[in-house]
Amino acid sequence: MSHSRNTEKASVHAARRMACQDDGEVRLPRILVRKPKRGDIHPLSKSMLARALQRIPLEYLYGLTRIELRARHGNGIGAPFGAYRPGDKVVILYSLPMVWLIDWMTEGYQKDLERFGARVSQDGRTWQVRWRSRSWLSLWFFKEIVLHELGHHFAEQYKNKRSRIRGIRFREMNANLHSFRLARAMFHRWKKRRGPKTPREHAS
Repeated sequence: MSHSRNTEKASVHAARRMACQDDGEVRLPRILVRKPKRGDIHPLSKSMLARALQRIPLEYLYGLTRIELRARHGNGIGAPFGAYRPGDKVVILYSLPMVWLIDWMTEGYQKDLERFGARVSQDGRTWQVRWRSRSWLSLWFFKEIVLHELGHHFAEQYKNKRSRIRGIRFREMNANLHSFRLARAMFHRWKKRRGPKTPREHAS
């Protein structure tokens, strides 16, 4: 029986079909960078994103044509943070400022941001999110936005193998699940490479 994405694991199919460069390394999706909105930054630079992609399981990158870093639209924050275009198989990531002013905030969302080092405060009906450093913003953005959009791509790429997920709510839940699994797997591999803690680390 011939191999296809319907008869073999997604990871095996992707590893077998991903194009390679002349040196034998897998050719990862292109990264295009456009200027961020004035006063913004791209939470992940091209080089940071390129290094991060090297740690992503290939089945989440197979078929993805490119990732674009673009300026966000208007003055809103997170409307959206990123997007996936299934027709073009493109992930778009929007720029952000280091300080956000937003008019909504759930308790769960606040705790999630604070877990990544953001300082969150409220003034009347306005919430301020102030990031301690670009590194903290980058880490949050990668886990919550980049991995989420790659989850959308995975579901679209293998939609013939898995029944199509219908409804925006369920598609978002599915992408969140993939984001969680990816983050957990990447952290587990990082811990294995790092090895056991040293006595100094235990004492700190």
